[in-house]
Amino acid sequence: MKRLWWSLPLAIAFAMVATTGCGPKMASQETLNQIEECQQAVASARQKIADLEAQIAQLKKQIPAKQQEIQQLQAERDSLNQWLQILEQGY
Repeated sequence: MKRLWWSLPLAIAFAMVATTGCGPKMASQETLNQIEECQQAVASARQKIADLEAQIAQLKKQIPAKQQEIQQLQAERDSLNQWLQILEQGY
């Protein structure tokens, strides 16, 4: 009798393991599709990052030329202001 009480839970446990298995389950197609979409989103985001970094580098190269253009325009403005003051004083 004592043996039966130990055998029954063991038999149930064995039956559960045998029917359900103890290894990893396969992912469903829906999960695989979601993983694929996520991978595509990551690839797209990485490409966008690369494009934006290239654009930043290109804009940084333009900074010195723009600063020089600002200095030239400021010098021209100052010169024109001097001429305007001379003309306002009656030349």
